[in-house]
Amino acid sequence: MRILEYNGPWDMTLAEAARPEPAPHEVLLKSEAVGICGSDIHGFTGESGRRKPGMVMGHEAVGRVVSVGQGVTSLKPGQFVAVFPTLGCGSCEYCKKGWEHICPDKRILGVNAGKWGAMADFYTCHERQAFPFGAEIIPDLGLFAEPLAVATHAVNLMQPAPGAILAIVGAGTIGLSLAMVLRDRGFDKVFALDKLDEKLALAARFGAIPINVDREPPADAIERHAARRRLPGVFEAVGAAATVRAAYDLCDFGGTLLLVGNLAKEFTLPLQGVTSNETTIKGSYGFNRDDFASAIKLVGKNQDALQLLVSGTCALEETPNVMTQLAKGERTAIKFIIHP
Repeated sequence: MRILEYNGPWDMTLAEAARPEPAPHEVLLKSEAVGICGSDIHGFTGESGRRKPGMVMGHEAVGRVVSVGQGVTSLKPGQFVAVFPTLGCGSCEYCKKGWEHICPDKRILGVNAGKWGAMADFYTCHERQAFPFGAEIIPDLGLFAEPLAVATHAVNLMQPAPGAILAIVGAGTIGLSLAMVLRDRGFDKVFALDKLDEKLALAARFGAIPINVDREPPADAIERHAARRRLPGVFEAVGAAATVRAAYDLCDFGGTLLLVGNLAKEFTLPLQGVTSNETTIKGSYGFNRDDFASAIKLVGKNQDALQLLVSGTCALEETPNVMTQLAKGERTAIKFIIHP
C-alpha cells in the first residue's frame, strides 16, 4: 500500500509499506478522507516540533471498515467511521475520569502514535476510536467532527452565561467551528476577528459579526455593535503570542480568556492586569469522547454550511506539493481534503 512518509522539515514522500493487520480490538480502515490540519502544516515545516521523521501524519480522518480484529463486535466491514484520534492508556486517573485527551501516555493518530496516521491507503485504530455514522452524512464532511469537537470542548470549558456577548480571535477552521457551535447553542452576538476577508465572510455566514483587525481596532468595532469595548468571554484560536495578547485585551473584568490555539511556545501577559481584573485563563486541548459524539451530530445538522469550508481536494501523491504551497502561503485554504 502507499503511505505519505514524513522525512523531516519540508520533506514528505510517497512510499510503499505492507498493509497493517488489525490486532485484537482494532479495526483496519480504508482511508476515505483526511483533512490537512494547521498543526500538520506546522509539523511539516518543523515549526512546532510535534512531528517526527519516519511517521505518517493525518488525524482528521474518515475511514471505511475493511476488517476487524479479534474481539471486535460493535463494528463491521463496510461501515464509515469518523476517527477519534486519541487513545489513552485506560488506567490512569485521567482516563478513568473520561479525560483520555490529557492522559500523559496518550497516543494520537498521525501525531505520536508510532508510524501510522491516516495519510495512507490503509491504517488501523482501536475499536474505541471508530465512531460510525450513517449514510445521511457525506463521508468528506465526517472529518469535520474533529475540529467541531475541539470547539465543543472549548465552549464546554468556558461555559459562557446564556446570552453572553463573546469574541473569537482567528477565523480559521477552529475559529469557524467555534462560531458554528456557539450559534447552535443560541449565542447570537459573537464577534469574529481576522485579517482575511474571505474567512470573515464565512464567519458571517455562521452568524458571527466579522471584524477585520487590519481596518479597525477591534474594541472600536465591538463598541459600535455592543456599546462596550470588552467582553465576558474571548476565545483565542490562532496560537500566536500577539493574538493571545489581543484576546486578553478584549477580555472584561472578571472575564474568561479561553486559549485554543497551540503554536507559540510562550506568551506574556501583564500580571497585575490578570490579577486585579480577576481574569480567568483556561487552556483547552483536544476533546473527550462525549465532545466527539456531539460533534458528529453537529456535522449531520450543518452539512450545507460545512461544504463552504472545503477549499479543495487532492490525491495522496499530490499532497506534498499542496502541503508546501500551504506552508509557503502560495495557496490559502480553510480545509483541504486528501482522497487517498
